[in-house]
Parts: sequence; C-alpha cells; structure tokens
Amino acid sequence: MTNGNKRLLSLKPRSPPLPVAPVPPWVVLVVDDDPQVHAMTQVLLRDFAFQGRGFQVISAHSAAEARAVLAEQPEIPVVLLDVVMETDDAGLALARDIREGLKNDRLRIILRTGQPGEAPERDVMLLYDINDYRAKAELTAQKLFTALVGALRSWNHIDTIERLNASLEERVADRTRELDQARRFAEQLVEMMPSPVWFKDADGIMRMVNRAFRALVGVNGVDASALDQADAQLLAGDDRRIEFEAELPGPDGQPRTVMVAKGALDSGDGTPSGLVGIITDISERKALESELTRLATIDPLTAAANRRHFLAQAEQEMERASRYRRALSVVMIDIDHFKDVNDGHGHAAGDAVLTAVASVCRELLRDVDCFGRVGGEEFALVLPETTLAGAVEAAERLRRAIAEAVVPFGGVDLAVTASLGVAERRDGEAEFDRLLARADLALYRAKAAGRNRVEAG
Repeated sequence: MTNGNKRLLSLKPRSPPLPVAPVPPWVVLVVDDDPQVHAMTQVLLRDFAFQGRGFQVISAHSAAEARAVLAEQPEIPVVLLDVVMETDDAGLALARDIREGLKNDRLRIILRTGQPGEAPERDVMLLYDINDYRAKAELTAQKLFTALVGALRSWNHIDTIERLNASLEERVADRTRELDQARRFAEQLVEMMPSPVWFKDADGIMRMVNRAFRALVGVNGVDASALDQADAQLLAGDDRRIEFEAELPGPDGQPRTVMVAKGALDSGDGTPSGLVGIITDISERKALESELTRLATIDPLTAAANRRHFLAQAEQEMERASRYRRALSVVMIDIDHFKDVNDGHGHAAGDAVLTAVASVCRELLRDVDCFGRVGGEEFALVLPETTLAGAVEAAERLRRAIAEAVVPFGGVDLAVTASLGVAERRDGEAEFDRLLARADLALYRAKAAGRNRVEAG
C-alpha cells in the first residue's frame, strides 16, 4: 500500500536469541544414615566448582536406597560412602555390589567413616576396590573438595580412555578410509590432551606418547621405569586397569608425584594388544595435603604438636609399650606464674615465653620422643623406652634448661621457670588417660611444693 510517494513497510519481529544450555553440575551421591552429614555436605560444596561446574548432592540414607539410585543413574562419578548404616558393614557390602553386582568400575568410591578402626584402611582398599578412605573428622571443606577433585579427574581420565577404546573398536569394522580417518582423529586427540598419555605394545615397546607426556617426562633419557608397575598383570588379563601413585623425575630433575591410571588395550579377540596409560601430576595437591596436615597437627605458635595430634601419637606409643611390655614415661610441664607474665607484660610476652620454652624442650628431646602443647601454658612429653628414673633425670634437665633460659622482650629479659610431673606406665596399664592423669597429679604436687621442681607420681 502506498500513500503518495511514501511506502509503508511492514517490519517482522526479530527472533529471540537461542538459549544457552546450562552446564550440568557434578553429581555426588552421599550415602549416610546421618541427616546432618547430608546437610553439612550440601553446605560445604555449595560454593565450590570444578572445571566451571558446581556440585549437585544426591542423598541416600541407606545402602538399599543407594542401590536404587545407582541403578537409575549409573553415570554418577563419585559416591561418598559411610560404613555403618542399617548394618555394621552396609557400606562395604554396597561397595562390593557396585563393583561386582552393578559392574560399575568407573564410579569413584570415597569411603568415609566416623569409626576408622571398624574398617582398617589397607584391607578395605584392597578387598573392596575403594579409591579413597577418609575419616569424617578429616573432611573439612578444603579436604572434601580436594578429595572430590582427585576423584573427578580420575573419573574423567578413565572415561576418556574407555571412550577412545570404544571409538577405535567401532571403526575396525568400517571401511579402510573410515578406519584411517578415525585413527588420525584419535592420534590428534591424544596429542592435544592436556594430560600425559602413552601407548605401549604387548612387547613392552613404547609406541606412542603425546605432547604432554614429552613435556612431563622429557626426551633426554629421564628414567620413567616407575610407570611400568603392574604391566605384567594387566597384559595377563588379571586386571582391567590399575591406578597408583609414583615418583617421577621431571625434565628439570625435580621429583614429581603423579597419579598413574593404566588399562589393557583390547585387540578385539579378548587378548590385550598393549597398554594405554594416563598421568595426572598431583605434586601440587600432595604438597597442599602435606601443608594441610601440618596445619592440622602442629600448634602454630610453638611448633609443637597440638593436643589432638599429641594424644594420637601418645595412644600409639602406649599401645606399643603395652603390647611388648616396654617402659614408657610421661612428663607434664607447666610454666610457673604464666598469668603474671601476661598480666604484667601483655600476651605478646606470654607468646614469647611459650615459644622459648618449646624451643628449649625440642633441643633436649630425642627423635623418638613425642612433644606437644596440651593447654594454655602446659606441655607434655611421651618418652618411649624410658623408666621412671630416666624420665625424672630427663625432666630435671629440662627444668634446669628452662630456668637458665632468658627471654628478651620489650627491652627486658624475662626469667622463666617450670614445674614438671613425671609418671611411668605400670604393668598391665593400657589406657593413656590414666598415665597422663598420674603425671598431672605429680605436676600439681610440684607446684604445691614451691614450683620450679620435678615430682614423680
């Protein structure tokens, strides 16, 4: 239609932009009969993401409920599994059913329990094909995230290898052109993968390594024999795949800790034609774990073992001494008039005194002795293979060294003394709490008798 010389134009509405598909979250199955564990796991993972993907927690409150979930969703990559639920070994039975009943070998199982002694770590890892084993008390937000990242990386690598094998097997039956195209694609894919990958034939000859492998191991004769672990059993068909940690020298000569995942490559007739392996460099993760362990076990001010770690060490020494009927003594150390130091010079002066006392003690102790800070101004020693007489002698040396120490602070030298209580394990005594209590009573006698002295209990 026209109106004079003007033409009316009809404008078509623009099509709306196509929606962008959201990135699905990582699915984590939590199997635990404690509702608080589910709630806490939800909270801990709420703000974490890995490879741009958040975490979705699916809860199962029993092993039976978990079986139903896994039957419907076999591609779940990680399960956090409790041991004791409807039965004492419900979690372990579920782990075996996942591997043998559901034939699910890719699922990464992180066993976590509030009762580590009920399921010894070594036996569980070997018998139930568990990928990781953690006490519930260990799983802080950071440690939980670290464990999940390691499991997801492993799951991704295995998934990549299995998909690559499946792709190659499907192409065998196709025409020569399609097979050649698939082979070129696979080689390029492997070459571009960020993780080091290699292929070794059945005779043990390295046939292929990718760019990442060359960058990690180097091309100048670096010893990579640590990667050969379990080659024979994989080629013999004893295992489908295996994972292990290894120390590998990098091209710079510095040792690196790596996670190795290897599997036998099926030739098509059921016999392995070689081995495919993939490496994850976990050096930074291991260093982080080591630092987290140090932070969790060491008192940050004095560098002595914190109370929890000291008591754990002491229980081990007590159990060993009880089993083999060996001597074991405990020394309790309390800094005299510590409150006066804080009140008169400030808490910074108190910190300087604590640090100095801890340093004096460490200089006089043996490597086998356990030393920890168990209270505000209290320290404790466990002396293996030491009788009461020997412990009293050692305590007296400590008392003299502490009394001779001078702590400079704010332009003045602070004098320090300490009272010490000593006790020896009695025949048949197996509980460390009782031994510690007797040393504590001796300490109070030392303080009541005028301080700066050693008393034996």
